[in-house]
Amino acid sequence: MPLLSPAKQPSSSKYQNRFIHASRVIGRFCVAIALSMSVAPMVQAQPWSQLNDDQRLVLAPLEEDWSSLNQARQKKWLEVANRYPQMSDAERSNLKSRMSEWAGLSTKERQSARDNYLRTLKFSAEKKAAAWESYQQLSDEDKKRLADKKATSTKPTTVTSPTLK
Repeated sequence: MPLLSPAKQPSSSKYQNRFIHASRVIGRFCVAIALSMSVAPMVQAQPWSQLNDDQRLVLAPLEEDWSSLNQARQKKWLEVANRYPQMSDAERSNLKSRMSEWAGLSTKERQSARDNYLRTLKFSAEKKAAAWESYQQLSDEDKKRLADKKATSTKPTTVTSPTLK
């Protein structure tokens, strides 16, 4: 199908060849622009060495993985590190413990944790609290049985408490 109406198309083959060549060049240019616009700008993540001493101290459990974190995740962790001085001792202890646990997880385990978190967003705070209370009422044996069942299950669940099922 011609790009121009027959009345506006060049008549000689010399002009037709130039027209075809120009169309190809313009087409390639448009494709290049479209591709460059569709790809998110590749912003460099911040190197560990550029963190200040306080940030490195707080985020130490993540040092090994820091370079593999994308810019958004690094920004999130830097915000946490910057809030650290205002946290209570209990909050600081909890943060350090969780960060160390997170750093010890494999990539697959981290993705599973993110997926579980996203699934929990659909439950109300009251329902989550009731499920946690129900779980706390279980005996150690029942908790172990529930954990074993979770470990052998092929389909991950958000919360293993019977209250949310």
